[in-house]
Amino acid sequence: MPFTIEATINESSTTRVYRAFDETLHRRVLLKVLHKHLANDQQLRERFVREARACAALRSEYIVQVFDLTEIDGAPAIVMEYIDGKSLKDVIANDSLRTPALASKVALHVLRGLSLAHNQQIIHRDIKPGNILVAADGTVKVTDFGLARIAVAPTVTLEGTLIGTPAYIAPEQIRGEQPDARADLFSLGTTLIETLSGERLFEGATYAECLNKVAAFRPEMLDRFTSNSSPKFIEFCKGLMHPDKHRRFASADEALTVLQNERSITPGAPRPALKRQWTQSTMIITALLSIGVILYGVNFFVHRSTRQPNSLLEREGIIVSAVDTAKRTSMPPPSLNVPSERSNALHGEATLGGKRDSKQLSDEYKASMDSGSVRITSTPWAKVFVDNKLIGETPLDAPVFLASGSHTIVFTHPSFEPMMRTITITGNVQLVVNCDFLESAGFLNCTARPWAEIFVDDVYKDTTPLAKAILLSAGKHRARFHNPSFQDIYQEITIVAQDTLTLSIVFSR
Repeated sequence: MPFTIEATINESSTTRVYRAFDETLHRRVLLKVLHKHLANDQQLRERFVREARACAALRSEYIVQVFDLTEIDGAPAIVMEYIDGKSLKDVIANDSLRTPALASKVALHVLRGLSLAHNQQIIHRDIKPGNILVAADGTVKVTDFGLARIAVAPTVTLEGTLIGTPAYIAPEQIRGEQPDARADLFSLGTTLIETLSGERLFEGATYAECLNKVAAFRPEMLDRFTSNSSPKFIEFCKGLMHPDKHRRFASADEALTVLQNERSITPGAPRPALKRQWTQSTMIITALLSIGVILYGVNFFVHRSTRQPNSLLEREGIIVSAVDTAKRTSMPPPSLNVPSERSNALHGEATLGGKRDSKQLSDEYKASMDSGSVRITSTPWAKVFVDNKLIGETPLDAPVFLASGSHTIVFTHPSFEPMMRTITITGNVQLVVNCDFLESAGFLNCTARPWAEIFVDDVYKDTTPLAKAILLSAGKHRARFHNPSFQDIYQEITIVAQDTLTLSIVFSR
């Protein structure tokens, strides 16, 4: 092997990153290696190769460079530039280093890197402090394009899957929209606020709580951070983070231009002509768009009577039908470790746009002839959000009446990742939509000698001996077995839907 491994830098459920020395070219590098037991997983290999290709296409001092794609002990490995420095996450853990100057530099350098990537139709999709490095010379670099997507190529992820870290994800991704470059800008804005204050805006105890906070975000919520920086910089962050992506900066280039102008302005100095021209142009464009919206509305109402149902739902496999689609599957074992409705209620009252029940929502549309209804069910129970409004928990007392058109339904449960359905309502028609979390769930049953606390994906689940099997979403997980008298045991596990994985753990000295 032409590389000498010097140290392990970090490890995830899919990869391990090493600091290594390239014996051929006599330089220090990073090796990002897919775990050997995953090397035969074709989907992971495709994602791994996609990451390497996305990064290799970018050449910038503000992006960690990819040198090569190779194999180590039968597993694919990406050879990357080694950066002598720290992650932004580690830097801002030190209160004294969280300064307006650092935030401004992070904004400038990351935008320069994103500008290059976006102009090559590459979207990062996971901008956060852990994926930003601060080199010893002060240069800030973007790394880990592991979720990068070529904007013109089809995605290999499944429809309805949320991609990215939930505490930094853009609101449109929660709604199931395909992310574009503006999603990276939203994530950068969230990162900049954390760089200034140390506060993670959308941190939550559960996945769903993070998404609720993102969906409830409004730009004016950033005003409280003015004391950490300046009103101008906070206004800039608002331009990155508007919940409506059409009201954010249109691109990294536009954000970069505004930031550089702001950095060059001294207090009390007049605004540059460029900014005035940009404002005038924006007003003209807004006026033209308003006229277009009015004309579109007239055309919509003229032709509404001939509108056909949206066939895209069937093509994308969204579960919407005119009959009850609930499936009561008999799944072993009979005693399940599923958190109860009461003991696992989401922390606090943060909701997607505020709490309203199904009756309040329905009453708005019952009187309208241009409306329909939907009966919503789930297995097991779930909190249900319609168009970002909490309508209650299943089982719901009555159908929900909605105006004709497209609507988004999100189901959340603390033991599962949120599931999303998109429906099209037509007049006087009732749809039935069911969300069956258990269809894509399996079980972990294990014993341990002498005993162990069980963590799955760094979340505590239970302590042996188990009274019930642990319910988990299907797919790959990282399990940790902890007993304070012994060294922790780690295992990569694969949960198969509607099946039980049984493990026997024995601690030894």
